[in-house]
Amino acid sequence: MVAGIVLAGGSDDGGGTAAAPTTELPACAKEAGAAQLACYSKAFDAAVLPAKNPLAAVDAISKEAYAESGPLLVNCHGLMHAVGRKLAAEKKVTLATLMDYLPKSNDPGCSAGFAHGLVTAVAPQIDRNDPKAAASVCTQAKTRYERYSCIHGFGHAFMRLYADQLGPALELCRKLGEQAPDCAQGAFHDYWFSVGGLDDAAKQTDPVTDPALLCGQQAKEFVRPCWYRAFVDNRPAEPVTRATDLDRLCRGLAGLQREACITAAAVIGPADPRAQIALCYGYKGDDALACVRGIKAQNFLGRGSDIYVDLIQRCDGFGEDRVRLGCYRWLGKEIAVLTDGDFERSGCLAIKAQDASDACIAGAKSMNEALVTFS
Repeated sequence: MVAGIVLAGGSDDGGGTAAAPTTELPACAKEAGAAQLACYSKAFDAAVLPAKNPLAAVDAISKEAYAESGPLLVNCHGLMHAVGRKLAAEKKVTLATLMDYLPKSNDPGCSAGFAHGLVTAVAPQIDRNDPKAAASVCTQAKTRYERYSCIHGFGHAFMRLYADQLGPALELCRKLGEQAPDCAQGAFHDYWFSVGGLDDAAKQTDPVTDPALLCGQQAKEFVRPCWYRAFVDNRPAEPVTRATDLDRLCRGLAGLQREACITAAAVIGPADPRAQIALCYGYKGDDALACVRGIKAQNFLGRGSDIYVDLIQRCDGFGEDRVRLGCYRWLGKEIAVLTDGDFERSGCLAIKAQDASDACIAGAKSMNEALVTFS
């Protein structure tokens, strides 16, 4: 339940948990639809904006969201965008001070949404002729996930620079070099905001709303990021519970477009990553590997190495060695990002089959490369 949560601010310098006024998060769970979203938004503002330590308040909301595992968790990321922008305006955040305010967390929900709002707020300060210089602040982040999230945030910022016009925003992403696909995912995220008139994004006048058309227009490097956001941000009405549901959503597609669609469809499948990988057993070859890219290992954040080892060893359920080892490589990379590289030592080495352990390690060692399909 959301009712009764108490969020406490810490000291001004972010250290400790000094006594400070508290703010109760109202019982928004009893509301529904737009009223519930408005309730959450008001509660977030009240908890975060006046706090001596805003990041502690965001972290408290995040913990409550994961404990509730319901509407609060589902909506927290998007609603936190606005909170991040408001805080940036109040604190007069600049590119030079941005890293002082970004969450120190691998949480892809509330914390990442807050981070993306902060980055979006500094968009007017970005030199369009040298976006790489602005995005270089992301290298100061301590963990791989935080660096990824920061780059994703710049995708949002680039969209706001051009009133949510996708073409020029993607050109700025391209100038980031290797990290361009991760930036692009942020741009496509903002595109769907603009289609729906959400998050204060400029409303699209004649939007392309068919993912197959939108992603079919993209350069090869942006096809997977385009599809990844398509179903997350524009969720189909029918749930995804088995392989035939992925086939239904990706009917008529081939090659890279189909692979990217399969990944996107897998992402919105079961919340439990173990159920997701079981769904992927219904495929072979490239389709199976594409499905694996949609497994949300981040849903196990904070639950220790053993559950990650259990998840990755389920790659043995694939009969083809190419798929089995590809699964170990991808999950090795994904989990390494979530654990800031620790899984290479704590998890990959615990895998008994040598070829699988080697594949896991290879994936973990590649965690600093573009992630492309990740959230």
